[in-house]
Amino acid sequence: MDSEINAWIDDQEDAIIDFLRQYITYRSPTEQEQEVQREFVESFFADQMDWDSIDIVDVSEEQNRPNINGRLSGTGDGAGRTLLFNGHSDIVDVSEEAAENWAKDPWDPIVEDGYLYGRGANDMKGPNTAMIWAAKAVMEADTELSGDLLMSIVVGEELNQQEYGSIAATDAFLEEGIEIPICINTEPTNLEIHTKSAATFDFTIEIQGKEAHTSQKNLTRYPQRYGIPVGQDVGVDAAMIMADILYELRDLEHQWNLRYRDQIYGGGGYQTPDTQGVGPIGINCTIMEAGDYIAAIPGHARIEGHVFYPPFVDDRELWDEMQDVVETLAATNDWLKEHPPQMSWKNVFDWPPYEVPVDHPGCKALGTAIETTLGEQPVYSGFKAVTDNSYIQNECGVDTISMGPGDISMGAHGPDEHIPTEQLMNATKVYAAMILEWCR
Repeated sequence: MDSEINAWIDDQEDAIIDFLRQYITYRSPTEQEQEVQREFVESFFADQMDWDSIDIVDVSEEQNRPNINGRLSGTGDGAGRTLLFNGHSDIVDVSEEAAENWAKDPWDPIVEDGYLYGRGANDMKGPNTAMIWAAKAVMEADTELSGDLLMSIVVGEELNQQEYGSIAATDAFLEEGIEIPICINTEPTNLEIHTKSAATFDFTIEIQGKEAHTSQKNLTRYPQRYGIPVGQDVGVDAAMIMADILYELRDLEHQWNLRYRDQIYGGGGYQTPDTQGVGPIGINCTIMEAGDYIAAIPGHARIEGHVFYPPFVDDRELWDEMQDVVETLAATNDWLKEHPPQMSWKNVFDWPPYEVPVDHPGCKALGTAIETTLGEQPVYSGFKAVTDNSYIQNECGVDTISMGPGDISMGAHGPDEHIPTEQLMNATKVYAAMILEWCR
């Protein structure tokens, strides 16, 4: 039966790729998911698949944020267990300015040299396509399952709006009394099994300086004869102070990467190497601004950023160390002693990690599906970014792991996003094998 399903998937390769191409043509940035969800995903679930039930889960006030839930009910008279697949339809939009960096049209997907290009190909309409067609393959084979097969195509992931997406969709199943021992979120992992993820929090640092005409820069930086104003009496370059802070944060990040070590997260993969490289932590200063006028010494500076950190590290300890670094610098600066930097965190997001043991039955079953389907030893690693897994596990109580085609390095959130078509097909076969391994 497994070989027949794989043969069917191979025969459907053109249809699967055409499905993904059509999926991508729906421009669906976060908060604008209704069209793709109702017109494309729901209609395919209803017209082209044999779900026993399809439910629209929408908890938004405007009723324009629909999650699509499908359920294929098992017979309940065998060893099969319930399996939930989860993936999001919302994508990071491509502005006119960002589109200039694309060699391809982000909304007119093409296949070239074994890769399918388009916004969402990797993150994560390609992975969604694989899990949808895996379920369809099992349905077409008329395979009897004793455990339930569940699927949620959700909204809101890219802007940390899980209350509208994965939390609401998963709770809808749980409220029906369905016990869910494992969820597979199909974020792009290069077909590695990710049992842990990073967590992240954002931060802001602001420096107040003192504007002065740029021709007075020498007075702010160098000693002058007595009687001539000097230093902070003339002006204070907030940008230069912020540059010192950036260097201190860089050194702190280096210390963290030497300090925190783990076999799975940031360890380079287990039992064989992963594709992400080592290094578990990062301080990302992503938005920087200073000054208001080209001919004035910057009178203020501000950085915003976020920290990715491992699941086994306390975020409060990290934040305390970041504050210590800035306060130590301030203690040696005459201006900052009187005008201390202003720091804040968790203004935008506070995204927790997830963590599932490698020996979890769901991990073992997925590893078996990879071995039997691809003839390869599974790679266990940690997701360097953040995913809905954290909320499905921490808020809904469902253990969740990730495994999907593509890789964050393949243009996710950037230009020329793409997915290898071979991985797309392989993931479809692995998901189908996992359904049979777990639910039959």
